[in-house]
Amino acid sequence: MTKRIPKLSAPEEVHQKLKSELLTDFCEVYIPMAPDVYTYGVPAGVSLCRGDVVWVQFATRKKPALAVVARVHQDRPKFDVRPAYPHQSGYRFSERYMETLEWTARYYISTPMKALFVFWPADFEKYLNALAADSRQSEVDSRQPTPVAPALTLEQTNAFNTLCEELDKDGFRGVLLHGVTGSGKTRIYQELAREALMRHKKVLILVPEIGLTPQTRKRFEDFLQVPIVVLHSALSAPKKREGYVSILKGDAQVVLGTRSAILAPFDFDLVILDEEHDPSFKQQDPAPRYHTREMAFHLAYKYGALVVLGSATPSLETFNNAKANNLKTVTLKERATQAPLPKVQIVDMGKMRQQKGILLSPALREALTDCIERGDQAIILMNRRGFSKMRVCTECGETLYCKHCHIPLVYHKQYRSLMCHYCAALYPVNTPCSACGAETYEFVGGAIEMLEDEIKEWIPNAKVIRMDRDTTQNVGASEKILDAFRNREYNILLGTQMVAKGHDFPGVQLVGVVGADSGLGIPDFRSTERLFQLLSQTAGRAGRAGGEGLVLIQTLKPSEPVMQFAVNHDFIGFANKEMEDRRAAFYPPFCKLVEISCGSRDEDLLRHTMERLESLLRTDKKLLVLGPVDAFVPVVQNTHWAKLYIKTQDLAPVRKILHPVINGAKPWVQNVEIKVEIE
Repeated sequence: MTKRIPKLSAPEEVHQKLKSELLTDFCEVYIPMAPDVYTYGVPAGVSLCRGDVVWVQFATRKKPALAVVARVHQDRPKFDVRPAYPHQSGYRFSERYMETLEWTARYYISTPMKALFVFWPADFEKYLNALAADSRQSEVDSRQPTPVAPALTLEQTNAFNTLCEELDKDGFRGVLLHGVTGSGKTRIYQELAREALMRHKKVLILVPEIGLTPQTRKRFEDFLQVPIVVLHSALSAPKKREGYVSILKGDAQVVLGTRSAILAPFDFDLVILDEEHDPSFKQQDPAPRYHTREMAFHLAYKYGALVVLGSATPSLETFNNAKANNLKTVTLKERATQAPLPKVQIVDMGKMRQQKGILLSPALREALTDCIERGDQAIILMNRRGFSKMRVCTECGETLYCKHCHIPLVYHKQYRSLMCHYCAALYPVNTPCSACGAETYEFVGGAIEMLEDEIKEWIPNAKVIRMDRDTTQNVGASEKILDAFRNREYNILLGTQMVAKGHDFPGVQLVGVVGADSGLGIPDFRSTERLFQLLSQTAGRAGRAGGEGLVLIQTLKPSEPVMQFAVNHDFIGFANKEMEDRRAAFYPPFCKLVEISCGSRDEDLLRHTMERLESLLRTDKKLLVLGPVDAFVPVVQNTHWAKLYIKTQDLAPVRKILHPVINGAKPWVQNVEIKVEIE
């Protein structure tokens, strides 16, 4: 039974106003999401320092707020002040935490108050209550690590020795561990973490997906024989509290988490970003829209730490940093099991003569049948949710769009409804055509639910389990699916891109990719890079434990260079070509790219705002301003969106121009939302 934590309240005196002439000390505080920094009085007999968590009465809010002290001073204001009282836990954030909070706000054109809203977990007050209630001295786990893992190969040993040398140095150290899929990067992380603990250093391990945390935690906990604190949004409330409180108390030695774990008050000495190329390491909403890798670099530069970036397909920013010798590169060219990389074949769907509406090619169908008959497992990737991509009127040919978003509705057999993937609205399947009112229709284009039905119909003995956003909504669902597949309760794992991320299934000998070119139509300069990474990472799930792995990629664009690079497992060739294209077009990593998105329900107001913003940005001739253009999906939830892009070598003028636009106490333009993303 979960221990009940007493709820703490602010002292009654927090509501009073104090005469400033009667006080000697004052403090400025950051209140989550407040429009500005506010001054409070430090009551007689109370001592406060920067970083202290305090109770304050903010504006007319009924309930006092928690805030953090930014500065204590003796500059007496000319107005009466309310007092700030320390939280009963007595918790004080370190200077490192405070500086990181302020740097993040500054770098990503936000404010410390907005950043604090992102830095603090939703139940932060409850965690402080638990900290105040837990006065017992925690026992530090002093068991000696007992390795439970295969011996390192010669290549792994050399990589580990190089990383160990970096572990003992001072200042910033950054290493790219570039190893082919299945090369045993996790084994090296285990050994490195063990060495760090023996040197009394703290370790932060970051993975891109929640689904990877159970597997990773078990591996590290079994090997290190110390408790691993896990941080991510899908944990139960008691587990979240237990983990965060252990960090607040300073007990945690190893923390494992997804993107937001970098924000915890955990002063790591070693940080490992596994699958560092993954876009999940980038925060989308709310602001500040930070990148975990950039924050890790900043902390390591400022406070001295070793940053290890691991990937078989590094991001081009990381690849460029390594080429420029800003990062040391350690390469693993062979799989840890000595198994060969899987054979990759392209299936040209343009030449394939098969029944309309069938998604599996004969080649993939036969390979799946053979794989299952041999007692092996397979992974099939189709990066499209639902049953059918769109619903088309048979009378006039009109595609049915969401009423609130400019996006075709997708038929989901699971919900027996049409769904908008942007606002999640559900519509009856027989919704009348918006153009002619007809109720007759047909579905066009298959998606993952249709593929699931097709596999079950065509493949004898197929036991299929599907993993996508629709099947992993509940807490623990991802873990159950992956465990069931790992335990061979199913022989085919069918999923969207989440099945491609770092999973290790010894029984998988076949990987199929259906609709491999679907990502190429997106207007994003990273679309080719993302496709190569997805194909390579998915292919890397095959034949990891030995045997002859096979990968079949179904595509309508077999001549695309990215397909040929994927067939040959040629990351260096792909990266060099893509870098040439990026250099010629002046895209990252050869510039800083800033995306400004503006949204409003009033199209005329939006257009006027974009023109005003464009003219403001063009006053600085060093900035290359592109746009404005409509967003790829121009209407979401009845809000019209447009974008401006800035290319620059220096972000300082961008920050100077945009800071008052984004962070003013009042909106720059009423009824227009403005977002800034530094790529």
